[in-house]
Amino acid sequence: MSKKKFSIQTLSVYVSTTLVLILLGTMGLLMVAASSLSTNVRKNIAVSVIMDNSVEGKDIEKYLQRLLKRSYVESGKYISKEQVLQEERKALGTDPVEFLGYNPYEASIELSMKAEYANNDSLARIEKLLLADKGVSKVIYQKELIGAINSNISKIGTALSVLLALLTIISWSLIGNMVRMSIYSKRFLLHTMKLVGATWGFIRRPFLLHNLKIGVISGLFANAFLGSALYLIARQEPALSTILTPGSTATVAAAVFLFGIAITVLCAYISVNKFLSMRGNDLYFI
Repeated sequence: MSKKKFSIQTLSVYVSTTLVLILLGTMGLLMVAASSLSTNVRKNIAVSVIMDNSVEGKDIEKYLQRLLKRSYVESGKYISKEQVLQEERKALGTDPVEFLGYNPYEASIELSMKAEYANNDSLARIEKLLLADKGVSKVIYQKELIGAINSNISKIGTALSVLLALLTIISWSLIGNMVRMSIYSKRFLLHTMKLVGATWGFIRRPFLLHNLKIGVISGLFANAFLGSALYLIARQEPALSTILTPGSTATVAAAVFLFGIAITVLCAYISVNKFLSMRGNDLYFI
């Protein structure tokens, strides 16, 4: 009867630990996805470098190659006056040259900045550097939009971080209680072993190994579930693979696995020490 009870109790620890790790892993993946999306959004913020009409196309292309070597530039492309004119013809349905007698548009370079530079403070400094370059007429970027994007990204990141911290504390409490309950039923056995001269290290060892096994198996099951779920979702939404890369997914999986081991072993260590430090009479009143 006691063996059956112990088996059910152990199974409940496995299941509870696995479920909590799945929840933590899901939260971790959400944070990674949010970070990846914010990076992509920042990289897509365009900065237009308008060139002076006196600069020839070949010189602009050479200037672009120099810009691509700068630390703050992610990518860039040259847009000639002719390309702008063609786009405006399609958009307006008329040819501005017929009315004005000349092409009124200017050549430009569209730059995408590296994510860490995609904020108004950095862009203000970059704007000064670009305007100091020969042939640059003006630099255009949407300051209000960039400010709003960075503000929203910061709020989302803070909210997810707080939620992950709370979830980690709750998870620690839930798994810790399950581990303590599994050891609680053997508190008198611990006391008896102590009385016959067994060292604390000798008494702790089987409990630590048992809970290490729980952490390993629960971590493997949690990662298997998360991996299967990601695979099924990615089949429906291929774009997910660009947001959650194999490297970031592996990092979350490793964190889930190690957290599962750490929490079960540490809780077992603390619980066993607690019962070993108690007097025999006190064990009846807890």
